[in-house]
Order: sequence, then C-alpha cells, then structure tokens
Amino acid sequence: MSDEVLPILEQQPDLSKIKLISQGSTASVYKVKQTTENGERKQFLRVMHDIRNYQAIKREKDLLHYLNQFPEFIHFNEIRKVGYYYLQFFDFSGKRNLEQIIAKKGVLSVKATKQLLADMVAVLERVHYLGFVHGDIKPSNIVMGKKQSYLVDWSDSIPSLSSYDSERIAGDNKYCPPERLNGRLEESGDIYSLGCTLYYALIGKHIYRLNKEKNTDKQLWAHAHHTVHKMNKLPIFWRYLIFWMTQKDPTKRPTLVELKTWLEDFTVPDWVRKMSVRVDKSYPADPMTVLADEHYLYPIFKKALAYEEAGDLDIAFNLYENCAFRDYSRAENNLGLMYEKGEPVKQSYAMAANMYHQAFEKGNPYAAYNLARLFEQGLGMPVNLDYAFKLYRFAAMRGNLEAQNALAMMYMDGRGTPTNMTQARSWLGIAAQYGNTAAKKNIRSLLKEA
Repeated sequence: MSDEVLPILEQQPDLSKIKLISQGSTASVYKVKQTTENGERKQFLRVMHDIRNYQAIKREKDLLHYLNQFPEFIHFNEIRKVGYYYLQFFDFSGKRNLEQIIAKKGVLSVKATKQLLADMVAVLERVHYLGFVHGDIKPSNIVMGKKQSYLVDWSDSIPSLSSYDSERIAGDNKYCPPERLNGRLEESGDIYSLGCTLYYALIGKHIYRLNKEKNTDKQLWAHAHHTVHKMNKLPIFWRYLIFWMTQKDPTKRPTLVELKTWLEDFTVPDWVRKMSVRVDKSYPADPMTVLADEHYLYPIFKKALAYEEAGDLDIAFNLYENCAFRDYSRAENNLGLMYEKGEPVKQSYAMAANMYHQAFEKGNPYAAYNLARLFEQGLGMPVNLDYAFKLYRFAAMRGNLEAQNALAMMYMDGRGTPTNMTQARSWLGIAAQYGNTAAKKNIRSLLKEA
C-alpha cells in the first residue's frame, strides 16, 4: 500500500522528507516535514486507506479534537481528504512505538514500565470519562516519547454501549478481551488489553505467545481460556497486577482508581495474592465449535453462517434465533433475511421488518439497508421513500456499499430527496472504489449518458 500512497503524498505541496514509519492493513504512518505559514514542522502523518465508513472517521475526528485540550495526547492538527484516502496530521512526538523499542533495545525496565502504566492510566481516565473505550490497546499503538508515552490510533474507539460496533471483533485479535466474543466492549476491556501490553513490555513476548499465531480462531480461544505464560518470570508485584488485569471475568479486573493505588503501594486484593493458576496452553481441534458450545455469541453466529452457507437452513435459523434472543444485532438481521425470503420459515415481511428494526436500533448498517429496501419497494408495508432515504443514508454513512449505491440512485432520480447529481456521483464513486458491482455498472451508465 505504501507504493500507492507515496506518489499521492509527494504531490502535496506542503510536504517533504516523507519517511514510512509503520504500515498496517487499514492505515500507514509517515514522518514528514510540513511547511506552513508559520514555518516548518515535523509531523506524524497517518494515511487511512479505507474511507467507506464516514461515520467512524467523523467520530474519531471529533474525539481527537476534544482530546487536544489535554497534555496526555499527541496533538491532532488536521484531517485532509485526498482521493480515496484521508490524511491525519499530528505533532511528531517520538521515533518509535513500544513494539519497535523492544525489538531494537530489549524489554523495558520496571521503572520505565511503571511510568508507561501511569501514562496509560492518565490517558484512559480522560477517555473513559467521556464514555468511550479505545478498543485496540497494543504495543504498536503506544508511541514512546522522550518524557511520556502516548496511546494512538483511535479508529476503533467507540462508546462503551452494547451495539453493532461492539459486536464486531475489531482491532488486533491478539489483544482482544474475551467479552468481545459476547458483543461487549466496556472500560474493563481496555484494562485487559493494557495488561497484555504490560506483559509484553516486561517480557518481550506475547502473554499467550500469539505473535506468530495467524489463526484468528486460536487467538480468540487463547483469550477466553489461556493463562499467563511463564508468570514466574515477571517481577512479583507485576505478576499479581497482570494476573489481576487479565482476568477473563471483566468484573474482576481493577478499575483505573485501583491501578492508581497500585502505582503508589502495589496494593492488590487478597484473592489475587492467594491465586492458584492452572496452566492452560492447549487448543481444541475446532476452537469456534467449542466456544459456541460454551454459549459465546460470536462463535454461535459464525457457526450459523457456516450452516447457512452449507444449505442447512434449519440449524442456521435456530442458531441465529439463539443469538437474537440475547440481542445480537447481526443475528437479528440474518433472521430478518430468512423471514423475508421465506426460508426455512413461512415468509413474513412483518417479521422481517421487525427483526431489521431491532438490529437497526443497535446501529447495524446492514439491517438499516434491508429495512430501507422494504420501505422503498413497499414490501409488506406502504411505500415510504422519505424513510427509505434516511435509512439508506444511515447505512451508507457507516460503510454499507449496497446502501451507498441505493442512496446514489435516490439522489440521481430525486426519490425521497431532491435530485443531487454531485451527491450521486460521490456515493457511486465510493461504492465502486470498494468493489460494489452495481455501483460500477451505474457509473458506466452515467459516463455513456454524458
């Protein structure tokens, strides 16, 4: 991806001395020199490769602007759209992240790790007070400055509410709190991921040895079942703390207040000091099946998808229903599709609409798109183009490609909204950029008409 991005950056008239620092699947980070009316300055430049989810990008931008008032955060200066990329500019605050520091210089000292914990507690106090969680704490997301460390990459930061966003297994599975398997992400999830990160800082290896494990099912299994590897290698007080922070039960983890107390006097509950740990490093042959049997929602949903793809719709329906009874929006949406198609149950647009609506209320963009289709086409209900337009826009803003194409056509035809060819072309362009076949076809039709 850097080969594609570099020419775009070189065309920016205010940028020079562009150097790639790190590269990920969704974003790359560069060190650049930026020329402004006030002179030259070094900047972190984060290039976002995927811009289809405008709502998430806006949410992150608003959060970063708010956090600018606090010294615990790298200052966010600008966001710029260039083609199908977003460029985020930050003050340059350190050459390397924690992962790079350890690879180059070895593990942190106890003193340095204590300062790292203090810095992260200060950061999370600000963020959790707002009702947000970071959602992706890991060594590569901590920039090590000269005097303090900074938590970066807020693209997966979401409000700590049960929703479609918390159901998605986002971020790095190697640092994923186990409750995400049940569609939950709260403040305690950041504590868990931070505990895993502290272990890495002190030992230089993953807490469950997942750095070379590519199988995501095994990664999720490890977080649900594995215990801290070689705990005795940790300094005694850190041993207690990391064991406490990485409890599988979120309610047993320390709060930020308790972590601040620990920084003063190493206080942990008695049950932590008296811990008896049964070492578990094993993996079952089929981790997702066993996790589903243990009633985790995400694995049940994954098994339902597999049964549906194999044509066993009755079992798939029962598994989706199991998840839907527990308010899992992704299963509610798929149940709606089954009721709409009439397979394997009697067709009912009313039941389909009900399922879609329940999932839409939890922020599910796929359900919003499906509900919009019913209102646009008058399936089981009167046609309501105004409401269909609003639902399509909700889903399109959250990255649903089919909704982006449908929204563009409503703008083009003036249905549910005044005709707006600029908006139509914009939404078609985004949907086509990320592979939507219908959008590509509609763009070709526009070009022929022009």
